[in-house]
Amino acid sequence: MRRHFVMDKRSGINFSGILIGVLVSYIITLLFFIIYALLLTFTSVSEMALPKFTIFVTITGVVLAGALSARNTASKGWLNGGIAGILYIAVMALLGTFLVKEFGPSSSLAVKFLWGAFLGSLGGMIGINL
Repeated sequence: MRRHFVMDKRSGINFSGILIGVLVSYIITLLFFIIYALLLTFTSVSEMALPKFTIFVTITGVVLAGALSARNTASKGWLNGGIAGILYIAVMALLGTFLVKEFGPSSSLAVKFLWGAFLGSLGGMIGINL
């Protein structure tokens, strides 16, 4: 018997949808940061806005990952979105570990995972209705 990880009818988890949602969300996140870098380079936009911009882009990315992951599911969009949000934060934490020397496990990382689950679930509730 061949097993496909497209959708498990019992649990309603769409594994391929979650991966695609997170991937597309990271591509859009990357585009946001490229545009911001160009604005910093060629205009008088201050670097002081970077922390707020990073928070905005992260929240948008997590909600978008949740919405995209739940878009093609029949039920449990909140679950698919929550998993996508957690996966988005996990990828960000792994990248942070390799790219930022001061980055490491902390209580703020646990809070980020909770926010990822919450915002991803919110995106999943939105995405299942699109």
